Amino acid sequence: MAMYKETRDYWSAGIGFELNVFEDLDALSRAADVLVTRPGIPRSFVPAGFGVKPGERVLLGVNSFYDSELVKALVKAIVKAGATVDVVCTDMGSERELREDDEYFGFIYNWKGYPNENEIRNWSARRDWIERRAEDGGYDLLIHGTGQPPIERPYRSDTLPWTSAEAFAHSAAFPRDVWDAIERSSWDLIWNKGRGGRVRITDPEGTDFSYTLFEEYYDPNYYKDSGFLPMFGEKTLLAHLLATPTPPYMPDKLDCEGIIAGSTCHFSCPYPTVSAHIEGGKLVRVDGGGKYGDVWREMLEGTKDIHYPGHPGPGLFYHWEAAIGTNPKMIRPSNAFMLSGCGTTFERLRSGIIHMGIGSAPRSKSELWAAENGLPYGHLHIHLLHCTMKIKAKDGKEYTVIDNGHLTSLDDPAVIAIAEKHGDAGALLK
Repeated sequence: MAMYKETRDYWSAGIGFELNVFEDLDALSRAADVLVTRPGIPRSFVPAGFGVKPGERVLLGVNSFYDSELVKALVKAIVKAGATVDVVCTDMGSERELREDDEYFGFIYNWKGYPNENEIRNWSARRDWIERRAEDGGYDLLIHGTGQPPIERPYRSDTLPWTSAEAFAHSAAFPRDVWDAIERSSWDLIWNKGRGGRVRITDPEGTDFSYTLFEEYYDPNYYKDSGFLPMFGEKTLLAHLLATPTPPYMPDKLDCEGIIAGSTCHFSCPYPTVSAHIEGGKLVRVDGGGKYGDVWREMLEGTKDIHYPGHPGPGLFYHWEAAIGTNPKMIRPSNAFMLSGCGTTFERLRSGIIHMGIGSAPRSKSELWAAENGLPYGHLHIHLLHCTMKIKAKDGKEYTVIDNGHLTSLDDPAVIAIAEKHGDAGALLK
């Protein structure tokens, strides 16, 4: 059983606060050894492995909220693999409880009351700086951040989406071949069987949302020279299966309709259930949600007349993301609703959870334009924790991708057969 203790002896000098420190160091060390040496893959929001080789130079970027034992375990594993490692730590300041509207500090830019430089964005603000250090320093691998779009760099780059040693030890070493099989099984329903079909997503909190998987979005040339990252494609983003095509939009085929409802997002504490009403792919009304919903309603009104490049009409809030998590062992850390715990950011990667994104797509031409002109941009999230996702294909057959929060690919005999190579398949896939 995992063991924890309270401590103020943090590894970053001058920063004192209470946090959970993992005591099952053997489990932590084993997970670090696996992740560090296992081959990585491109286009991943969560690392399948870092693929560290002897003689390589690694730059590890963390912040002062990472569990100290996790950082130590990674450094030890990198050195054990025959590489050298430099660690850069960003000071995140004081610990505190998360608030209902903290998502805005992390994901919304140029909006009144939420400065672009803030305590939540201390880390992401260092992204460009550390990427320059990695390039100028001639590093072979940069490990930094909790998620990244598929951008080419002159060095290998991967993320560390675990600030908690507790969550890391539980999920980071999940067998790569099993994970690949899970993703292939789920993606087959969307990319092959579902092409041209109609999707419906429901959830007990009030979600009832549907859209068509138009075949035009499956053409890789559709995204060429569009100014938008090609995130919807035959090759998936690990632990981030995009169940809906991403921008650019086809204005004549924006048929996303319904309600998206939930009480968690990425970086806030839970809030009263918020309901986002979507018509023709566009957000038209926000109900409930406490402080989270209050600010969203203000933003919806304040951006309604702005026409962002690449958006089919005026307004910031268009639905562009429905991403499925695929790792059955990803968990919510016990300090999740403290600033150090990053809210429910990481559990969005857990198998069967869908996180919805509404707003502007990251690093798109719409965001670059808004930044240049000092206008609001960004996107907000709603997590669906117990959703059901079904696809009615063109031939009339119905496929269930998620059943009440359970990713059906975990029941695929082909997945189970691969899991059995690692021992108790039932326990591994639970």
